[in-house]
Formats: sequence, C-alpha cells, structure tokens
Amino acid sequence: MPKKGGIPDGWMNYTKLGDRIPGTPFIASKTPLSDRLCALLPSPDFSYTPQELVEKISNKGHTVRMVIDLTATNRYYDPQVFSTMNIEYVKIMTPGGGSVPCVELRIAFAEKVKGFKKIWKYSADDESVICVHCTHGVNRAGYFICKYLVQCEGWNAEEVIRQFEMSRSHKFDRQYLVEDILRADPSTDQLFF
Repeated sequence: MPKKGGIPDGWMNYTKLGDRIPGTPFIASKTPLSDRLCALLPSPDFSYTPQELVEKISNKGHTVRMVIDLTATNRYYDPQVFSTMNIEYVKIMTPGGGSVPCVELRIAFAEKVKGFKKIWKYSADDESVICVHCTHGVNRAGYFICKYLVQCEGWNAEEVIRQFEMSRSHKFDRQYLVEDILRADPSTDQLFF
C-alpha cells in the first residue's frame, strides 16, 4: 500500500541499488520514481529516478542493457525513459506479498534473461548488466534472480541467497520465498520452474 502522495510504503528504508552479483549480469534495485513522485520525498537525497538508476550503475563500471520491472503497477515512472536511453524495458507484473510468483511469470523472466545473454553474447566479465527491480529491490527481485541462478545456472541455493543478500545489502524478509529457493533442485527442474 503506498504512502500518502504515492511513495510506496517503506521505500525510503531501502538503499537505492546493490552491487552486481559476482559472475552474473544482475544488479537488484528498488523501483525508481518519476520526477513528480521524487518531488514528494522529504529530502532530495532520497531522489531516485530512472536516469539516476542508469547513472549510478554506470558509475559502478557497468552498462545497463535491460531493466526488468517486477512491480505490480505502472504508476511509479514512465518506462519510455529507458527506451530513450536504448535500454530494453521488460514489465513482468508480479503481485507482492503472500505467495510465491506463479510459474508463468518465472518462465517469462528466464526467457528474457536467456535472450539477453544470447543477444549480448554475455560472459561473466562483461560490463553489460540487467537491472532487476521490484518495489524495495529485495523480495521479488531477489526471488527471481536467485531462482533463475539455481535452476538455470546450477548455483547452490544457500550460496546464491548469501551472494544476493551481500550484493543487495538487505536480507529477504519473506521467508516463504527463501524456502522456495532452497527447495529448487537444478537436477530435477528441467524447465526452470
């Protein structure tokens, strides 16, 4: 539920974005906000627009090639901003809180990531990255990233959770998502989910 004025609940309690997860193309971020919503923040220090997201990632030595938006709304910013910067924008409308994201959404995520890796001839030392965001950049973003890495890339579930939380500087607070990641078995899950 958004705060008065349209700022998402708890949004200011989370850092803007994390570091790249080593050996992956992923950087997790909280949702950026439009200039209109940023004007409602109590201080300019909290401002975080799509342009600032790209600039902050660029300052880390990476090039954003794709943004995957997992929020369940279109009201936080205009996605055309990314298109004007030649960044592919992908919307996977994912409800937050209460349940594990459905198989269809997880498959859509995996297909987009695999397409990115093919188009950009991705390698682990490439500077090209995918920024994955949900409202706070932790639970949904972390779930999709970790689940993908376990089931498509063969990562150890405990290790990927540790790497994600270290890179994002926030821990999961939805235990049911962590439990679902820990249950993932790349040797038996043939189609990612």
